[in-house]
Amino acid sequence: MPKDAFAEHLLQHMPVPAFVLDTRHRVLIWNKACERLTGLKAEDMIGTDRHWQGFYPAPRPCLADLLLDRSLGKLQSLYEIAGDVVSDTGTLHTENWCPMPDGRRLYLVIDAGAITNAIGEVVAVVETQRDRTGQRLTMQALAESEQRFSAILGSVMDAIVAIDRQHRITLFNASAERIFRCAADLAIGQPVERFIAPRCHALFRQFLGFDEQAVKAPTWLPEGLSARRADGEEFAIEVSFSPLEAGGQCLNTMILRDVNDRRLTEQALSKLQLEKGYLQEVIDSEHNFGEIVSGSKVMRAVFEQARMVSRTDTPVLLLGETGTGKELLARGIHDLSDRSGAILVKVNCAALPGELIESELFGHEKGAFTGATQQRKGRFELAHGGTLLLDELGELPAAAQAKLLRVLQEQEFERVGGSETLKVDVRVIAATNRNLPDDVAEGRFRADLYYRLNVFPINIPALRERQVDIPLLARFFLAKYARKFGKRIDDIDPASLQSLQQYAWPGNVRELQNVIERAVILCQTPVLEIGPLLNPYAQTTPDRPATLEAMERNHILRTLEASGWVISGPKGAAAMLGMNPNTLRSRMLKLGISRRGS
Repeated sequence: MPKDAFAEHLLQHMPVPAFVLDTRHRVLIWNKACERLTGLKAEDMIGTDRHWQGFYPAPRPCLADLLLDRSLGKLQSLYEIAGDVVSDTGTLHTENWCPMPDGRRLYLVIDAGAITNAIGEVVAVVETQRDRTGQRLTMQALAESEQRFSAILGSVMDAIVAIDRQHRITLFNASAERIFRCAADLAIGQPVERFIAPRCHALFRQFLGFDEQAVKAPTWLPEGLSARRADGEEFAIEVSFSPLEAGGQCLNTMILRDVNDRRLTEQALSKLQLEKGYLQEVIDSEHNFGEIVSGSKVMRAVFEQARMVSRTDTPVLLLGETGTGKELLARGIHDLSDRSGAILVKVNCAALPGELIESELFGHEKGAFTGATQQRKGRFELAHGGTLLLDELGELPAAAQAKLLRVLQEQEFERVGGSETLKVDVRVIAATNRNLPDDVAEGRFRADLYYRLNVFPINIPALRERQVDIPLLARFFLAKYARKFGKRIDDIDPASLQSLQQYAWPGNVRELQNVIERAVILCQTPVLEIGPLLNPYAQTTPDRPATLEAMERNHILRTLEASGWVISGPKGAAAMLGMNPNTLRSRMLKLGISRRGS
């Protein structure tokens, strides 16, 4: 095989994405790995100068172009990290975030080198790209984590004080300045007794002595000692004493902390851990935080209502069928509010057993009930300063309704099994798919709680009431799942799109999302085709329409039969309906659905 052919063969089949430009900036080679990275085929690129389309949304020079002509731009302005030309090899090295044609944003390590002929003339340039997105994101996450961890350590750093033989202070760190309320330059050189409560002088001398009777081993005293601040205030401390030698000098080191500071720090750390755990749950659930997709007038009116109420602390009641996007709208209200710097905490009132809902909302003390082995803070405490979303509010038990009413009125409560009254600052957003006025009339829901929450109701229309949104949502979900499953699907078959618009969507947007996801998984062509959809609303007669409850019961029954009466799991009825398994069980109990009595 000739050398040139062998070199081209290597470039074509090397695992690293690469392309080659001639001196006129036209593509000579676009290898297989480059096709996989960019989604652009070699036959579409070779002979063109459109190689930038694989890495950027608008025309701009790539690294290979700059190696051919440095007048096209400056490396430092075009790339996040840019190196100089390596003189002995004539190569360029850069790193940059690149928006790919399929919507991904990748961090690429890019190298470019000249290809010369026998007399040293540049005849072409090769550029390679290596995807380092994972490593870059990991490094960023680690850096952010270390920064947060350092900030926490800085807030709880112990005071460190070093003392010489004359009991004079030689070291006074920043935490000591804070605890003793004294600048280091004023403390250094002063006798340590100045910062010790007079009644504890004798005990301190026992541990700070340098004679034969002094304690030589490191010692920790967790209680019984008091220090004194520069302003004369005494406070309880826990302290460790450590004798040491440094540069031939005998010193004693005190590492101490204000006991009150420690208690406050433990509370702060506990809250951070709860927030971290909650946020991890949100991340694990793969919740879609993007904007609601809609082009309909009715939804624009909903958005305007949400915008107007977001800047207030007024309770909001979101009303709408299952799957209409109540939680997403609640997140939008929170993000636009003055509380957006804190977290939004969600509680699904239907997903928890009645005996645990109070503990989940308000927390419990150790020993409050069987299994309460330690104190636990509730979601109201976790949401302090932020927003609490009570999803499926209509399923809240009567006892929890009474306690919730008090929190809304007084912003205070007690943990389960506790007597201490806790104050909180929480904005409440409630969501339900039930008819609360009917529940109030039948005694299932407290009237005073309903009127307290119904200050600013927002009705979210069902998907069948805004059919103009169906094509927008369908294409949005198509793009999302095509990226997720690594498929190239250009559009939806017109007949399938018409079928989607004619379907009644009892499960609303969530059901549409599930239908598109299943169709993308099964799709083997560039155009998405969707099979026939069962429309439970088509079975009602025009002269005597069925009730909404009857239609819901029939739809759940059909889904259960289709799943073989399996409720949980990826192929269960709950997944098919886009519902939480516990929510489905609750609805089955409410509607009197059982396998034996169906």
